[in-house]
Amino acid sequence: MRWFLTLVAGWSGISAVGAQDDGDVVARVRSGGWLAQIVYRRAPTGDLLAPGYNDAGGIDDDRYDPLLGEDLSTGLINAGALGYLALMCHGHRDLLAMTDGEFHLQAIGVPTSDVDLRQFLARPLPTFDGLGGRAQMLDRMVAIDLLTRRRCRAAVGELTLLAKNDGVPAMLRERASAAIPEVQGAPAPIARARLDPEKLQLPVAFDGCLILDHARLPDLGWLTPLGRRLGALITGTAMEAGGAGGNDDLARSAQRGCDLVSELPFGVVHRFGNARLDHSCFVFTAKAGPVPFGFTWQAVGAFEHDLWQQARLPDDARANNPLLGGAMEVTADTVFAATDGNRGKPRPEVAAPMLLASNPALCAFIPANSKAWLALAFAKLPPATGAEIRVEFGDPAVITLMVTARDEDAADAWVDKGRELLAQGKESLATEAGELLEQAPDLRALLDAVWAAEFSVKEDNAFATIAIKGFTAARLRAIAEALAR
Repeated sequence: MRWFLTLVAGWSGISAVGAQDDGDVVARVRSGGWLAQIVYRRAPTGDLLAPGYNDAGGIDDDRYDPLLGEDLSTGLINAGALGYLALMCHGHRDLLAMTDGEFHLQAIGVPTSDVDLRQFLARPLPTFDGLGGRAQMLDRMVAIDLLTRRRCRAAVGELTLLAKNDGVPAMLRERASAAIPEVQGAPAPIARARLDPEKLQLPVAFDGCLILDHARLPDLGWLTPLGRRLGALITGTAMEAGGAGGNDDLARSAQRGCDLVSELPFGVVHRFGNARLDHSCFVFTAKAGPVPFGFTWQAVGAFEHDLWQQARLPDDARANNPLLGGAMEVTADTVFAATDGNRGKPRPEVAAPMLLASNPALCAFIPANSKAWLALAFAKLPPATGAEIRVEFGDPAVITLMVTARDEDAADAWVDKGRELLAQGKESLATEAGELLEQAPDLRALLDAVWAAEFSVKEDNAFATIAIKGFTAARLRAIAEALAR
C-alpha cells in the first residue's frame, strides 16, 4: 500500500533519507509537523526560491534556486498522481484555486490569519508589471481564495474595494467580485459551458471514457495540502526504518521535495496561464509500449489562451513523463490534448448518449469492445455489452455501477457475481488488513458502506449502488494519513 501512496504523493524524499534515523523528526511529523523548516525567497520574476545544493550535495543557504526548477521541470517531473490530479481536476473552482494557499503565502512572508489576509489585500497595490507583477496579482487572488473558503464575512470591505478598483487587472477584480457573495454564504453565479456532442472527437474504438462535470464536483483545494502531508509522512516512515546518522541537509532536501505539490498549481498559472474547467472528457485507448495507454483530453471552460499558446513544456519533463510528450491546443474556451496522434473525429451518435444521459459529477464508460473486459477475464464475469459508473457528490455521495448485460438472465448473473466478489473482498481485507482497519476507523466506515451495496436488475441492466454518508474531505484526508503511517 505504501508504494501506491508514494506514487500518489509524488517526490517524498525516501531515497534521500533512507539512511537517516532521526526520532525527533519522525515524532514531529507524526504529530502534525514537518521534516524541516525551510526559509524561502522570491526571485524578481515571482518564482519561489529554495536553498539549493552545493558541490558536495548538501544544502547551501547562500545558494538559492527555483523550487519548481527551471521552466517548472522539477515540479512537473515529481508532482505524483495527486499533483497531476490537481492540475487537471479543479472541482468547481479553477487551477489557481488548487494552490495550497497556506503554504504559498507563508513561504513568501504573508501571515494567513483572517486579519492578516485582509490587511494584505488592503496594502497599497503594486504596478503588477511583468512576471513579478503577475505573481503579486496571483498572490492576492490566492489570499481571496483562502478568505472565501473560510467564509470570512469581515473581508467584504476589502473585497469590495478591489472589485471596484479600475486600476487593478481584470482577473483580480473579478476574483474579488465573485468572492463577495461566497464569503456571505451564497455561491457566486458562474455560467458553465458544456461539451457539444456534435464536436467531441472520438476514435473509432476506445477502451474507456471519463466525463467530468466540474461544477458538480466538491471543492478539491485540499488535494495539494494532502499531497504535501503524505510526502512528509511517507518520508518519516522511511526514516524510522532506516539506518543511523541524522542529517539536517537531508531532512531539508526531503521537505523541499514535499513542498513541490503545494506550489505547482501557482507555478503553472504564473508561467503558463490560468484555467477554469467546466466540462471535461478523457478518452483512453490501450496500446503497447512503456505507457500501456494513450488518451485524449477535451474540455470547455475559460482559459488564458494567449499565455497557454506560448507555453512549452521543458524537454526533461517530457523525457521523464511520456504522458507529457503529446500536444495541446488551447483557445479562449476549449482545450484539446492528446498523448499521441490519435485525435479521432466527431461521432455524435456515440457522444450524445454519454454527454446527455444523466449529467452526474463523474461518469465513466467501458464499451463492449474494451480491452478492459479481457483484463478482467480471470474473474469469470458474465457477458456484457457495456458498463457505466456514475458518481454524485453530496451527503450521501452515491456511486452507481450499471452493467448492460446480454439479456435479463445475464443481468441476474451479474448481480450474483457482484455479491460473490463483494463477499470475497470483505473476507480478504478482514484477513490481510484487519489491524489496519482497527487503527483507521474512517477507512473501516468507508468500507462498511461499500459492503452494504444494494443490487438490483432492471430489464437487461444490473445495478450496484453504494451510498456513502458523512464523508467530508477531512475524513478522506484522515484515511490517507492513516495508510501513510
